Amino acid sequence: MRDAMNKNNKKLNNKKTKFINRRAFTLVEVIVAMGIFVLIMAGSSGAFAMAFKSYRSAKNVNENLKNAQYAMNLMSKTFRTSTVRYSTASDLIVYDYSQGTTNPGYCMRYRFISNELRKSSANTTLAGCIVGASFSTALPMTTGVVTGAFDVVSSVGNAATHESTTVGKVTVMMNISNGTGSNLTSARIQSTSSLRDYTISNVGIDFTNNPAN
Repeated sequence: MRDAMNKNNKKLNNKKTKFINRRAFTLVEVIVAMGIFVLIMAGSSGAFAMAFKSYRSAKNVNENLKNAQYAMNLMSKTFRTSTVRYSTASDLIVYDYSQGTTNPGYCMRYRFISNELRKSSANTTLAGCIVGASFSTALPMTTGVVTGAFDVVSSVGNAATHESTTVGKVTVMMNISNGTGSNLTSARIQSTSSLRDYTISNVGIDFTNNPAN
């Protein structure tokens, strides 16, 4: 009986000795481990933040691109029934005949200014559709940072033979961007519209009812 008890005591003593001799983490090791963990988390957070920023920038450009495309479609529709009265790379004035040819139509002005495409109008005659017309307050047609240019080819006709020598057209180019530097995201669109120019012989929709001026 005593031998058995001695054996049990020895076993308990051995377990206690092993437990006491088991090596724990030192304070230095804990600090080093925490430092490595913090570095890994900081790197992961930075990568995640950059990816999220890129995604948000791309999403913003996509929304701004949709608005620019809508504006482009509206302009193209107007150009088809208009004649160009004044144009530069950033400024375009057209006289829209879609409101009728006997009464004063609508003089439309489109300008690329302050990173926007803006539109204004004046209710005047063809002769009064000039830079000095009384245009309404220019309202933005786009969102985000938008730059662009107009390229115009004027209609040319022969009044004697009623033949068209050149059909006019208006090309609009837009660059939509968001962000700066390495985070810059951009998209470019372009559209060309042919002019049904009422003021040029045989270029209008109906030369008989809408003869050249």
